[in-house]
Amino acid sequence: MKKKKAVFIVLIVLLLGVFGYSAYLLGDYYLGVYRSDKCTAQAAEFVHVRPGTEAGQSGTSKTPKKPKDPRLPAEDPEPEGIDVDFEGLWKINGDIIAWIYSPDSPISYPIVQSDDNEYYLRRLLDGSWNTSGTLFLDYRCPSDFTGVNNIVYGHNMKSGGMFGSLTRYQSQSYYNDHPVMYLATPSQLYRVELFVGCTVNAEDNIYDPAASLETIQKMMRRSNFTPNHTIELDGPVLTMSTCSYSFENARYLVMGKLVPID
Repeated sequence: MKKKKAVFIVLIVLLLGVFGYSAYLLGDYYLGVYRSDKCTAQAAEFVHVRPGTEAGQSGTSKTPKKPKDPRLPAEDPEPEGIDVDFEGLWKINGDIIAWIYSPDSPISYPIVQSDDNEYYLRRLLDGSWNTSGTLFLDYRCPSDFTGVNNIVYGHNMKSGGMFGSLTRYQSQSYYNDHPVMYLATPSQLYRVELFVGCTVNAEDNIYDPAASLETIQKMMRRSNFTPNHTIELDGPVLTMSTCSYSFENARYLVMGKLVPID
């Protein structure tokens, strides 16, 4: 009887230990998410979404538009996109090179670049250690996004943050509602016309900043969605990469053509 009681007590202690450790991990995760969101919110104060920015396939914005000034010529429409105060952002972190924004989605983040692809994998803008990390451009790519294949990495967060929403592009309907994103750099604003969403191996040739046209076209043939218009591959491409759990070492990509907005 005493032996059974001792075994029961040991089991209770073990269960309490497992529960306590799980609670610690869960709390630590959400604390990390909170700190990441707070850091992003601080940076977002330097970003303004223009009233004319689209939010879906219909081409109409879900953000109310300001009434047009009757003094402006009729042929001068409200421009789309975002306005970013990079001088203000650089006071937070000098490694910030761009801001990416996807209307009506969780994606609205700064993009940084360092001398390697490791530093910001587990660090926030303030340099603090955090599993959320920060979106970063491959160190091999030009910082002004004028390369052939501009690769940006971000974590697939369970909270939906960072690039946690990219895998939703496995659905045609999600693409239909979110066909474009916007990328602002200190010298240029781009409309990102999405044309690929697919799962690849982390060692795929698409992770080459000088990826060939053939490699990009291969991604198009594997895409989970079909673009709503023909995409001419005659300019820089943005490749956004996040983890996928389809198989070992899997990644999910969303690719778009960078179209300058004047």
